[in-house]
This record gives sequence, structure tokens and C-alpha cells, in this order.
Amino acid sequence: MMTGDHPLTAAAVAREIGLTSDGRFATGAELDSLPDSRLPEALGNVSVYARIAPEHKLRIVRALRARGERVAVTGDGINDAPALAAADIGIAMGETGTDVAREAADIVLADDNFSTIVRAVHEGRVLFANLSKGVRYYLACKTALVGAALLPVLLGVPVPFAPVQIILMELFIDLAASAAFVAEPGEADLMRRPPRDPYAPLMDRAMLITIFSSAAGLFGAVSLAYLTTWFARGDLSRAQTMAFVTWLFGHVLLALNMRSDREPIFQLGLLSNRVMVGWAVATAACAVGATSVPNLGALLRVLPLSGSEWALVIGAAVVGTFWREPVKLISWRRRPLALLTSPP
Repeated sequence: MMTGDHPLTAAAVAREIGLTSDGRFATGAELDSLPDSRLPEALGNVSVYARIAPEHKLRIVRALRARGERVAVTGDGINDAPALAAADIGIAMGETGTDVAREAADIVLADDNFSTIVRAVHEGRVLFANLSKGVRYYLACKTALVGAALLPVLLGVPVPFAPVQIILMELFIDLAASAAFVAEPGEADLMRRPPRDPYAPLMDRAMLITIFSSAAGLFGAVSLAYLTTWFARGDLSRAQTMAFVTWLFGHVLLALNMRSDREPIFQLGLLSNRVMVGWAVATAACAVGATSVPNLGALLRVLPLSGSEWALVIGAAVVGTFWREPVKLISWRRRPLALLTSPP
């Protein structure tokens, strides 16, 4: 809290809102006695600043940023403008704020309600997280598709998919990436995570590892089903059917798995994203219908599958694309209890 009010007034308000319980505060005069080199360290001990001028607010914001903090400043007056402009995010009051404060800020609260800031931060984090998930899933599927088509060529055998099958696969991938992940609700610990570095690339090392490891699993599942059938029976149509159905089930399971890097699916709730559930059911119905309805099977170039072939398809899809769920479950159960129960 940075205010020009009397120290006792500032301390009383801080106690009332839970900002501090010990009544400690610092004044502008005390800040004047601190050189800039010592100010970042001193800021870690005090949360309430009273009787401060606009230049003090600006010094505090700059010192916090020098410590590597992500700083948001709220204000409504002319004297808040320098700090609003210097912060990572300046937030001005829309109803009571001055024109100068609104011009200096990055965000204007139309309702002057601080709880709107929390909702806005949550919404922004959900949007960014879902964008990352959609990109990660889409690229993982594309990488797996390239690998699954390239390996048979290197082995001197036919490609595993007919053209009409690739068209249908692309349709399901695009729907999942553009619709299902957009509807994904925020994860439980989303607001407990530290702010991300605004200069960090979207595709960082962790995302690349996830993309290639997920792609390797899907590629392995499809290649196993296809090559096993091809070398065992030499029937291209049946081998392509195995690859196609494995792909459909595999990329559904991969999408469910990639809903979160941290939380297992039981924690997220299988039905919490109804758009993804609907898409998954439609994809599975397409796979079952194509292998059961003769006319549809002829259109999609697929054949009916036996019980053992279904077992290979489902087994390969589950092992290849859902292997990360047990890893997430173990990590989740090992998390400190405080991280699971502490308020955001």
C-alpha cells in the first residue's frame, strides 16, 4: 500500500484488509534516507508506505522491478500517473479516476472494483494456458503424422493412410485444437503460479519436450499397429485400417492427457470440458462406425476389425498416448499439502 495518508490511518486500513497484522509502516521521509542501492532490499520488510509523494511511488515501483518482480499499480489521481506508467501493468479507476491517470494506465477499471482485477488476471491466464495447450497438441499431432508417414517410406512399404483418411484426421485435429481447448476451464492452481516472464518465448524448452515426447508416443502407437499388421498379413487395406483407427483413438487420448501438464485427469474432472467430451465421443463413434457400417467403411477405405485387432488398437493407443497420466498422478500426490489448500 502506497498512500499519502497519515501513517496510523494507513496502518489501520492495512490491518482491516489483511495486508499486515503488525502495524509496521514506512514513511516518505524514511525512504528519502535510503539510497537507491538499498531500497530493493528494504522493500522486502515493509508492505505499507504512508506520507509518500509521487516520486516515492515511482522509486518503489522501479525498485520492485529491479528485484525481478512483476509490478501492477492501481491509482486514480494525477499523483499516481508516474507510478502507473512505470509499472508492468498500470490500472486506473474508470469512474473516479482522473484523465491523467487513465491515460498513463494500461488498463482502466470501468466499475472501480478491485475484484475485477482478479477476474481479469484469471481470464488472461486461462486464455494463455489454453492457447499453449492447443498449440502443443496440434504440433504434437502433426509431428506424429509426419513420422508415421515417413517411417514406412524408409522401410520400403506403403504409407499407412489413404488420402481420404488424412483429410478426416486433419478435420478432427483442427476441431480439437480450435474448439475443445478453447473451452478448457482454468486449472485449480492457476492463480497460485508466479507471473510468467513476458519476454519468454511461447515455445520454450518445456513445451518442445512435451511436443516431441507426446508425438513420439502417438507415432509409436500408430507405427506398431500398422507395421505389425502389414508384416504379419501383407494386407494394405487392413494395415491402413489399423493405423487409421489407432490414430483416431490415440489422438483423442492425447488431447485428454494434454489438458494439463500438472493435474491428472481425475483431478480436472473428465466431464469438466463438455466440448472436448463431445468431440471425443464423435471421434470414437466415427472410428467404430467406419469399421461397422459397410458403406461408410467403403467410403473411408477401412475394413471391419476382429477382437484381437481391436485389442491391439486400444492397447497401442492407451500405452502410446496416455503414459503421462501415471507420471502426473505420482507428482500430484507428492505435492506439499499447502499448495493444494492455500488460498490464491
